[in-house]
Amino acid sequence: MSMKRWFVLIFLISIFLIPAYADDLTTDSSLNQNLTVPLEMVSALDRITGEISDELAVIKEQNRISAESLRTISISGDDATSVLERKLETVPYGHSSLIISPDNIITAAAPTRYSGLIGTDLSYQPETRFANEKQEPVISNIFYLEEGFYGISISYPIFSEDDEYLGYTDITIRPEEFFRPVIGPFTEQTGYEVFILQTDGMTVYETDEVEIGRNVLTDPIYDTPEMRNVSHAVLEHEDGTVIYTFWDKNWKRQVPRQAIWNTLSLDNQEWRVAVVRNLEEAERQKGAGDRELGPDNLNASLTDLTQFVQDAAIFARTAGQESACDSFNNLSGPYVSGDRYIFAYTMNSTTLALPYQLGLLGKERPDLFDVNGFAIMPALIDTAVKGGGFMYGVYPNPDKDFQNLLKIYYIEPVDSDWFIGSGLYIPWITAEFGSDEIHALIGRVKQAVSHAEKVGKEQAIMDFNDLNQSFADGGSYIFAYGYDGTTLALPHQPELIGTNRMNFTDVYGVPVIYLEKRAAERGGGFVYIVYYNPDSGNNELKLCYVLPAGEDWFVGSGIYLGKGIT
Repeated sequence: MSMKRWFVLIFLISIFLIPAYADDLTTDSSLNQNLTVPLEMVSALDRITGEISDELAVIKEQNRISAESLRTISISGDDATSVLERKLETVPYGHSSLIISPDNIITAAAPTRYSGLIGTDLSYQPETRFANEKQEPVISNIFYLEEGFYGISISYPIFSEDDEYLGYTDITIRPEEFFRPVIGPFTEQTGYEVFILQTDGMTVYETDEVEIGRNVLTDPIYDTPEMRNVSHAVLEHEDGTVIYTFWDKNWKRQVPRQAIWNTLSLDNQEWRVAVVRNLEEAERQKGAGDRELGPDNLNASLTDLTQFVQDAAIFARTAGQESACDSFNNLSGPYVSGDRYIFAYTMNSTTLALPYQLGLLGKERPDLFDVNGFAIMPALIDTAVKGGGFMYGVYPNPDKDFQNLLKIYYIEPVDSDWFIGSGLYIPWITAEFGSDEIHALIGRVKQAVSHAEKVGKEQAIMDFNDLNQSFADGGSYIFAYGYDGTTLALPHQPELIGTNRMNFTDVYGVPVIYLEKRAAERGGGFVYIVYYNPDSGNNELKLCYVLPAGEDWFVGSGIYLGKGIT
């Protein structure tokens, strides 16, 4: 890694008064006012760049180990595939791993579901050709994968014992899955946003993940003279600072912002890594109907929430989408009261109503994730398509300075084209899990999938249900269900094995198996539930991770928070 020496580039995009509360800024009244970067902001930038470098180093080392193993065996066949599978078990955010021959042909692939790619010619991909031309470690540019999302290939060359170049092996990552566990906690602790750009303008990562894969030089979202100047300033200088006006991190309103950046150079890649702060204090939004919610009145409040959303749905069907959403977006209207408000989306995730984040109106949010990696938007749509109901998620509370808090949602479809919802924030539960816990959870489920692929479905289910095996280790147990809802593995509740639980809901009406099944059908993901903890004997909040194990079943595990919602 080459870290460029820090210097301050003063670049004033627009003229505005620096507010008096910004006492860490030194200004004068001249047009060329100087801006002093707060030391804590510089330290934060150094910290996040270092943490990203450390995570990249982990992948590089695992690639090196696998490349070393491949020196003495064929780059194709079962032995080569086993090398890739072992590597992915050590990298929880690794999406897939390939071996590419010098003529750009895939010779091995993992996980097993990608074995159909073997023999594919990837010569059409510049990233593949570049890695073979360099014959050294490479972090590719971000590119759109055939699976339908953006990815980055991190590769390492393979040489024979006679130093003949045999091709390379890689790990492909999704930027949001790789960066979120690092940047999410950083953002929560510091309040700073983060963006990472390639020098061609492509967004590798942004705290608002909807911007991943957008080019800051060409995308319409940045199509103002001010933002184009900001983009050029960042891309044309290895480090610096800039002040500008753009939407705040919640897309609520446009605010003055300051970004400082440096350059991370590693393995034939160069990224601009920046931290950003809002130069105004976040304005607390309060409604007239403030209420004290606690564990003792949660059930009654959920009844009120259900009625609130159902009444709003009746109004929406009567008034029509445009008129209804105008009312839902009115901060002084009847559908906004403190942190309780109506939101609305189309079934393809276009934002119709979001009164505290008006900058998001009209925008699609298919990749809306929370701080723990839970895919909020797909779950909202799944719940609406099912006919409505409850689900959990972590989302910024506009009545608490947009702090991320656990929320119980109630969703109601208006018709087949759009849905509405609202929610109750649960301020007495801190539903944030550590990155180490989440990595361990993902690794545990991947290991279970790998075991099933090796020994077959029948034997794997027997092993998962065996209390003497590690798969049934207390609250970290592996569970398994058929896509039809049949219980296959539930080691601490053996009486339920063989029963169909597709319609099972937890104590707050959340359809547990249905949401887990839908996450598995999308290729895997997280789901919040309240469920029995065999370690404590209590119903507790649980973050589950599930993966498909075959065409007709899925496996999962979870992390218990250690306390119930009530």
